[in-house]
Amino acid sequence: MNFAEPTFLYLLAPLAAICIIWLIIVVLGLFSRSEKTHGSKYPLVGKVKLWGLFVLPSAALMIVALARPSMSGTSVKPSSGDIQVVVLFDNSFSMKADDIKPSRIEVAKREILSLDSFLKEGDRIGLFTFGKDSDRRLYLTNDFGTFFGQVSEMGSFENIYNETFFDTDFATALEHIYRSMDRQDASLEGRQYNQRYKPSKRSNRIVIIFSDGEDQLLVSKPENKDDADAKAKYVKKRSQVISEYRERGLKIYPVGIGTRNGVKWTSLLKGYKKLKYPEQNYLDIFLKVLEKDWVGQVTRLERNNLADLAKSTGVELSSYDWTVENSQGNVRQYLGYIISSNRRPLLEISQDDDIQQLWQYCLLVAVGFLLVGTASYPFSGFLRKNRF
Repeated sequence: MNFAEPTFLYLLAPLAAICIIWLIIVVLGLFSRSEKTHGSKYPLVGKVKLWGLFVLPSAALMIVALARPSMSGTSVKPSSGDIQVVVLFDNSFSMKADDIKPSRIEVAKREILSLDSFLKEGDRIGLFTFGKDSDRRLYLTNDFGTFFGQVSEMGSFENIYNETFFDTDFATALEHIYRSMDRQDASLEGRQYNQRYKPSKRSNRIVIIFSDGEDQLLVSKPENKDDADAKAKYVKKRSQVISEYRERGLKIYPVGIGTRNGVKWTSLLKGYKKLKYPEQNYLDIFLKVLEKDWVGQVTRLERNNLADLAKSTGVELSSYDWTVENSQGNVRQYLGYIISSNRRPLLEISQDDDIQQLWQYCLLVAVGFLLVGTASYPFSGFLRKNRF
């Protein structure tokens, strides 16, 4: 607020002194007045209260009006703050499927790289990959170049002997994420991470899963007691992990990649016989075992599993399409929506060139005080002549 004639504001000093004197008179009057008799009453607004409640504020506002106040066009507007995005990249063998050309994993990389257009300064992003095991590639960081560089390098399945990516373990991957985030938060807060550490609930941290949604452990049909116990243990662990997510305010947003019809698992083995392995005979035997085990099995997009993960953390999937089921499809509108809707809300002060005069409003309010005081003052008894 600016004043064109600030000298007039000095008149507020004697007015403040008068206000203090008025307060003293009012307090003394409350203690010195006589007790009420039958039928008597004290007026709500008397001579002294009229001055303090209405006349003095009116005078103060008139003085401010004389100083000619104005606003420089400063306004406070809501704006979006930062966001923390954890990307969980499905690096399992089923992502090699080419029901979406060139492959599910290449489409996943393309969609992750599109996040670049939605991030801004102050945001942080992290990267985890998973198959049967989970791997933290990058803690939450504002180094976007390193993040996108690592994403571009993903997707090599040359070492088919590595069986860790044949299945997917969502529970372990999601557990790994929240534990890693807890360690990072504790470190940034200067605290030691242990079982007693209680992370704060956050509204601007989300997990985006890029996956075909296949969870073999969840849908497996146990053939013996050991298998049944293993599945029950996995289901219990998955439920506990989801509870930890709700406690931390971590929301899961899925991006489903693949077709609902899918392709045969054996189709994923094409090309390996042509590779020049030092032990080609062992490779041929290994491939034959896989072909036998996978006969008749199909890898496809499991929308329900991904949708259940989202719903369990309080996410209602929007009207935006969150799956990529053909080569031309993409989820960029959906990604833009979830990034913008989960940013931390802020209030931003902006400057405008317009100058708004306020003195006339001060005068209007001053006149309003006088009118209210006049309307509430008990005139009866003072307007008529006293007779003896």
